Amino acid sequence: MSNMWERDEAEARIHELLDAAKTHGPQTVIDRHGTYAIVFSRRRPGLEALFSRPGPLKEDDLET
Repeated sequence: MSNMWERDEAEARIHELLDAAKTHGPQTVIDRHGTYAIVFSRRRPGLEALFSRPGPLKEDDLET
C-alpha cells in the first residue's frame, strides 16, 4: 500500500486514508497547492481529567 494519495482519491476514500494513517503511519496527500501529511495521534486526556481520577497514575498516562 502506498502512502501517497492524490487529493481526489483522498476525499473519496477518507475512511481508508485515516485507517492507513493509524495502521501504517503518516500518509501524504498531494494537490495543486502542495503536499499535506496526515498523521494519526492518539488523543490524550487533559490534566484536569488526568488528576481528577482516583488512584495512582498508570504508565500509559505518562507517555509522551
